[in-house]
Amino acid sequence: MQSQTEADSLEIRESLALNYTFDEIARITGGQLLQGNPCARVSGVAVDSRKDVSGSLFCAIPGQRADGHDFVPAVASKGAVGALIHRPVEIADPAFGLVLVDSTIKALGALASFHRSKLPATVIGITGSVGKTSTKDLIGAVLSQRFTTYRNPGNLNSHIGLPLAVLGMEAGYEYSVLEMAMRARGEIRELCGIAKPKIGVLTDISASHIGVLGTLEEIALAKSELIESLPADGLAVLCHDNEMVREAGKHAKCRKTTYGFSEHADCVGYDIKASDSGSTDFRVSYKGRQFSFTLRLPGIHQVQNALAAIAIGFELGLSEEEIAQGLLNVSLSPMRLEVIRKQRLTVINDAYNASVKSMEAALDLLESVGKGRKVAILGDMLEMGEHGPEAHVQVGRYARRKADVLVAIGPLSNYTKQGWDQAAATSDISSSWFPDKESAVDFLRRFIEPGDICLVKASRGFEFEWLVDLLLNLNFTLTGDDPC
Repeated sequence: MQSQTEADSLEIRESLALNYTFDEIARITGGQLLQGNPCARVSGVAVDSRKDVSGSLFCAIPGQRADGHDFVPAVASKGAVGALIHRPVEIADPAFGLVLVDSTIKALGALASFHRSKLPATVIGITGSVGKTSTKDLIGAVLSQRFTTYRNPGNLNSHIGLPLAVLGMEAGYEYSVLEMAMRARGEIRELCGIAKPKIGVLTDISASHIGVLGTLEEIALAKSELIESLPADGLAVLCHDNEMVREAGKHAKCRKTTYGFSEHADCVGYDIKASDSGSTDFRVSYKGRQFSFTLRLPGIHQVQNALAAIAIGFELGLSEEEIAQGLLNVSLSPMRLEVIRKQRLTVINDAYNASVKSMEAALDLLESVGKGRKVAILGDMLEMGEHGPEAHVQVGRYARRKADVLVAIGPLSNYTKQGWDQAAATSDISSSWFPDKESAVDFLRRFIEPGDICLVKASRGFEFEWLVDLLLNLNFTLTGDDPC
């Protein structure tokens, strides 16, 4: 059973850095301790009743699918020591702490904000329509070469996830790299109020979640809240390749530096060369000096993300050697353009999320990886609103230039197939459509051949990692000449 909101499904983890009493928690959150020992302490915060909650304070959050209050008895039996609640819950054990608050989500944020105020770390906040998580991972890897550096685990970047990430920070960190997501104006400003970033990175402004915010201008204003929230002695790090990001930079009250492929950026990437092994060599010009770096990741978009890490590394005084080693050591979060090479099959797992821009980047990578047949297994892009049909047609047209075969899955992906078919020079049978992933299974089992390179990508709600597992298992049953 679960108690987190759908948006944070599969990503919520417990924070383990806390050491507060129930009396302190009640005062911090403005709540009332209904029962339990005021001096009893909690060692973490949990929002998912399915996970290990021993010693934790359970935050009962109402979600779209379930209400955390319904699971308070269950977590009490599993070792949780108390719960934040905003409606009465009966627990027979008088030692189990119950703190009644007006809103458990606001109380979670208040607790995280208090915890952050006690920590010395410099926070680097990252937002953007695409590239947040990879950029976070790259910056974290570079800074870790010299500093003790914290990164929010997985994708803890929402109004629930980011407070949990902050509550997981300990006093020993010098830097903390936190990504920030939003679904409405004001949300990033609230996250900044909790995390207090001194450095802010804006990677991109494009049509992700446009169905929620309505226009690109609204998205830009929402993303700009990070830049507006930086202190006067802070640093705004901006992707110069995006016109709307450049415009958002005008909101900064602090010093700015830019990165990208434009010759007008402060940190410029050029002479990019991809290798068959999946690594990428590139040159960098940074404020008049020239450098060479290698990134053990495929894709030109990852070079762009790496440029943000390089710019911050230099701004914080790291050497060329430290930055280079950090780039070589980077390990990306799961399901972000993860290239999995098996004996008879290569799978590009990019199943975490999808937008037009990230779809196109993934298709660029598909085109560049290996010599086999390129199979694009694409699902729906959610939260596109009235732009959904045309956005999927656009992706289908782009896919026709990059892939040999399209397997479109999901209601909106019928438009992806339409775009593919419209872009075909002649009538062919290289595209197929299925209403859901289950209905595509038999086709994939018959169709996939040894040597295929398969891209798997869709919005998070479709859980396409299920198809990744199917393909990886299929690798063992394929017969024919060994493509290696």
